[in-house]
Amino acid sequence: MTGILLSCRRCGKQVYSSVVRDGLCLDCRVDDLVADLRDEHLRLWRKRERYRANGANTESIGRQIARLEDRMAGRIVGLVPDEKAALEQLKRTLEKARSSRYDIRSIR
Repeated sequence: MTGILLSCRRCGKQVYSSVVRDGLCLDCRVDDLVADLRDEHLRLWRKRERYRANGANTESIGRQIARLEDRMAGRIVGLVPDEKAALEQLKRTLEKARSSRYDIRSIR
């Protein structure tokens, strides 16, 4: 790929001008697009862990999480035209959502 390299306003990553929109790289745009779903994913995952710790049935929560991940995929596919790139973005987004489940929250 050839073109002009620009810096993303948010992350500072050097990307080609063809993938920059409103000063944001594709990763940051995807991050903005699924931020609400990522928060919901975190909430459902913690709920499932609580239920599991108490010995309750967690199948329905697992289905909710799967539907939420499908909605994430739908949004990403709508933003990223290339199928391979969309798949990579989805993998990164799910990894980020899954890793944020283990972040320690402030009690305040």
